[in-house]
This record gives sequence, structure tokens and C-alpha cells, in this order.
Amino acid sequence: RAGAQTDRTFLSSLESTQHFKHIAAILSAGVLCAELVEQKGASVIVHCSHGWDRTAQITALAQLLLDPYYRTLVGFEVLVEKEWLSFGHQFARRCGHAGRPPTDTQRSPVFA
Repeated sequence: RAGAQTDRTFLSSLESTQHFKHIAAILSAGVLCAELVEQKGASVIVHCSHGWDRTAQITALAQLLLDPYYRTLVGFEVLVEKEWLSFGHQFARRCGHAGRPPTDTQRSPVFA
């Protein structure tokens, strides 16, 4: 069956990217930050290599978990502005806009 083979090929290709491993790491780090703040009253500093992708993902996730305001439409807009746009997240490059070729190694839908 052609559809089943296509599904297997797609899933095999997806697995080889280790995308789910990265997602799991980001989720774990976001939860850890939220737990440290909520349960221990700790201050948390997050900085990953360049500070554009994982840093914003982790801090935004922690804030979504901690504060219901960021789970509203207006709150989510504020969160994107302060955690992603203000720190120079490269939306156009990561999403493949602005004439970037599909083979650009910096293309990665980290904000999805």
C-alpha cells in the first residue's frame, strides 16, 4: 500500500531529525524553570548558545505555565513581544521567509 509506505518514510525521516528529542528537552527545561520559581521561590537565569531560539522557548514556556495572563490572547502577544521579538529572534530566517532557499541550514520552525 503506497500510503503506508509514505507514512513509514515520513516517520523515519522525522525521527532522523531528532526533532522530538529537542522538543522533549525544551519541555523539560521549561517545566524545571517553572517548578524552581513556583516551588522553591528561586530566581532562574536561562541562556542557551545564541539566546534566540531555546532561550525564548524555555522562558516563554515557563511563563505560560506560571502565569495565566500569558495564556490569554493579549498576554500571549505580550509574551511574544518581550521574549522573542525584543531579543531579536530571527523569525524570517527560521520560518524560511524572505527568499531563503529551502536548503538553508538555519531554517527551523522553532516558533510553531
